[in-house]
Amino acid sequence: MNDAEGAGLENISVVLVETRQPGNIGSAARAMKNMGLTRLKLVKPAQPINDECRNMAAGAFDIVQGARTYSDLDEALSQENMVIGTSSERDRRRRQPVHSPREIAPLLRRAALTQRVALLFGPERSGLRDADLARCQHLVSIPASDAHPVLNLAQAVMVLAYEIHLAHLPENTDTLSETDQPSTQEEREGMLEHVEAVLDRIGFFSSGNEAHMMKSIRRILSAPMSCRDVRIVRGIMSRIEWVADQGRNSCKDPADDF
Repeated sequence: MNDAEGAGLENISVVLVETRQPGNIGSAARAMKNMGLTRLKLVKPAQPINDECRNMAAGAFDIVQGARTYSDLDEALSQENMVIGTSSERDRRRRQPVHSPREIAPLLRRAALTQRVALLFGPERSGLRDADLARCQHLVSIPASDAHPVLNLAQAVMVLAYEIHLAHLPENTDTLSETDQPSTQEEREGMLEHVEAVLDRIGFFSSGNEAHMMKSIRRILSAPMSCRDVRIVRGIMSRIEWVADQGRNSCKDPADDF
């Protein structure tokens, strides 16, 4: 792989959530290494790494050894700028657009030139939960035969990694201004917690509908956001708090903090 082909790949993380079988972790690592990906994150794997994992990884066990393990998904994603979740094509309840691997790969490669990108895969039997998918700015689904549409974990990793490997790589890697600098997942989660706290304080939520409304608000704010975008939203929230708590005559504008 030449430098142009590999540029940005070091910024792409494959995140395996609650994987049940260690052998699947090894197989996924092998698929990653085949396509030039090296960053692996494991969130609450059901079993420790064992000989089965080593055997299935073959020459890619170094990726497993270098993987970081996390106790929860928020911790694993805290410093990621873009999160892409894998979702079953059969699940038609999703209100977010669902891309094919070929559609998402160019977007992902461009983003990875200047920011950290996480590609999420859920447990083998159930896939990612709604709460996990709500943390994603983009969803991707692998089209398959209606007669047998279920891929195993390593197959899914290989399909996405292959498309990422093939995707055209733009050459422009100029430093971004704050207007374009992507926010991290930790910054976006902090913003959403701020939004929820403010809406609760001003009595926006009706009895029992807070979770439902926050799910909708999270979806509205799920588009990729720059650092400046996050600061603007938090500034709006601070102004709402100021008006609610002190009125408009405060000598300090809380939006100045953001």
